[in-house]
Amino acid sequence: MESFELLCDHKEKFRDEIEFIWRFVRAYGDMCELSTNIQEKKHYANIGKTLGEKAITRAPMNGHCHLWYAVLCGCVAEFEGLQNKINYGYRFKEHLDKAIQFLPEEPYLYYLKGRYCYTVSKLSWIEKKMSATLFGKIPSSTVQEALQHFLKVEELHPGFSKSNYMFLAKCYRDLEQVDKAAKFCNLAVLLPCVTKEDKDAQKEVTKISSSLKR
Repeated sequence: MESFELLCDHKEKFRDEIEFIWRFVRAYGDMCELSTNIQEKKHYANIGKTLGEKAITRAPMNGHCHLWYAVLCGCVAEFEGLQNKINYGYRFKEHLDKAIQFLPEEPYLYYLKGRYCYTVSKLSWIEKKMSATLFGKIPSSTVQEALQHFLKVEELHPGFSKSNYMFLAKCYRDLEQVDKAAKFCNLAVLLPCVTKEDKDAQKEVTKISSSLKR
């Protein structure tokens, strides 16, 4: 919150500095995540996405610009209907892939790519059919592909986040590798709950652990 206000205070002075712009986009994403009011979340998401478009136009070779534009597309998609959700999904992946080209050692990018792949692997038949009808192509991925991205995060930054361990546990559970799923549940529990995302991940880890004992 304080960092967002600080950026707001200096936006006129640094409005044309690309390093300032992408950090401002990131801050809008953070505010969207922190807010509990739907209208506020939409407000932060839409302004951040518009600012993100400015960033990638001004600096098309800057990986941070593509990363945070992708994140804000994801934020906006939360409040859209299925057609726009699919559209933003393609945009999210496009700019995430560009960011990975420019920032190949950034673990957060592989975490996001893993989440994207996991979500796509769980799309229903009707969602895939609608995507094919609207855009002429069907998004495809597998749990195995998602797993490789989450493992890449752990390779680059061991103990990166509670959420990454949670998704590793989810993938191994889905692949019926119970021992490995339990291992990552245990590792997730060892990390502290600091953010809302951590708390949400902890709840999911508890559910996964329970499902493994059945």
